[in-house]
Amino acid sequence: MNEIKVAPDDVLGYMTMKKYKNNETIVVLGASFNGVKDMIEHARKRMPKDGVYVGEDSQLYPCFDSEDYMYENRYFTNLVFGSSQEEIDKKLNILNQVERYGNYNKLTVELHPMAYWQGDTCHDVLLTDRDKE
Repeated sequence: MNEIKVAPDDVLGYMTMKKYKNNETIVVLGASFNGVKDMIEHARKRMPKDGVYVGEDSQLYPCFDSEDYMYENRYFTNLVFGSSQEEIDKKLNILNQVERYGNYNKLTVELHPMAYWQGDTCHDVLLTDRDKE
């Protein structure tokens, strides 16, 4: 896991990003997920893990022809975490209004904790981590 410092936000304060390999154990709000695919599975089943709920906002990789559409199974994925399904639903409503950055990245400290994955096995997972500064 590596840490990346992000510029200050005038309203919400400093934020750092922790970078994890997509298949390593990632602890969020006390729950240990076995990689990003475990997080996505819990989000899609709307099933908590150790009391932590996960919400997913994803977009399919770009497809340019019928062969792409037939075989493409990678997604750009934003994940939010909370202590109830109601909290996740609220966060997803906010996330749907967030302006996306390159490759469907919607990371924002406002929805902390939040994760982003570019969807390929070579990509790491970014997880927000608010600084105490």
